[in-house]
Amino acid sequence: MDTLVSIVTPSFNQLKFLEETLRSVELQNYRPIHQIVIDGGSNDGTVELLQRWEKQDHGPGYSFEWISERDRGHADALNKGFDRVRGEIVGWLNSDDVYFDRDVIGLSVKALQKYTDVDVVHGECALISESSGLQMIWCFPKFDYNRALRGYLIPQPSVFFRRRVTDKHRFDASLKIVVDHIYWLQIGREHRFHKIHRIQAGDRDHYGRASRVSKTAMDKISRDLCAAYGGPERIGMLARLQDHLWRVAMRLQGLVYLIPLLTRKRFRENLAFPMWIDSPSKAIARQTRMRIDNRTDMGGRPSDGEAIPVGPR
Repeated sequence: MDTLVSIVTPSFNQLKFLEETLRSVELQNYRPIHQIVIDGGSNDGTVELLQRWEKQDHGPGYSFEWISERDRGHADALNKGFDRVRGEIVGWLNSDDVYFDRDVIGLSVKALQKYTDVDVVHGECALISESSGLQMIWCFPKFDYNRALRGYLIPQPSVFFRRRVTDKHRFDASLKIVVDHIYWLQIGREHRFHKIHRIQAGDRDHYGRASRVSKTAMDKISRDLCAAYGGPERIGMLARLQDHLWRVAMRLQGLVYLIPLLTRKRFRENLAFPMWIDSPSKAIARQTRMRIDNRTDMGGRPSDGEAIPVGPR
């Protein structure tokens, strides 16, 4: 029997995104899947969606459970989700993000089966807009603890863990932001990471996300976290140059994924969510723009116009 994979999704008042998130898991070619939604007591129609989803026939090998109750925030919801995990492999997919294509879970499981000394796998992300428009392909170097201590992260929705990681490492339930950053610092000292060279997830860049609403606070907490875990008080010129060159290289690396997505139908037909592209030329221009130190420049927002649908409708 194939290995059971549990997907934990914390959610609060994100009805407009949640169904795409759920569908991107359901559309996976891999089975068995156990999907868990931990809702913080939403009042926007989320509960009604979860009730409908629970009653639907999702086919063999897919199980679904959810709760909706007041909690102390994102970290508390993740702890509750990890308590309900039954699978030996665990995914963490927030309610505004999606798995990119239908092979994400299957290939992540294969990687963990192949590399028996690895406990965490991660990959690349597509940065998508509020309405699922492609902004850019967001590439990252493989996880490196020293880079993490300088604030250089890996994309959370692309990550899968062995269950022993989530069983051992939990969150401070009072933590409201930078939840992923502190988790990488916690687990990075004792668990080996492996990078999968493919787009694993769609990271939704919308104006309600914490990295926009609380950017200043997040930056300060991230710096304090890095210092608490032994990071440098000041980042030297050589390290800053190295990080800048990595970002340039990763932006260009995104073209390797973007061009086939624009030109090969089979890539588009395998997507797990209804992505659209404003135009190939604009997508390439955004990908190659080198003014990369400004967070809001990472893909911008696709301009209005006739959209090119490339994912399942």
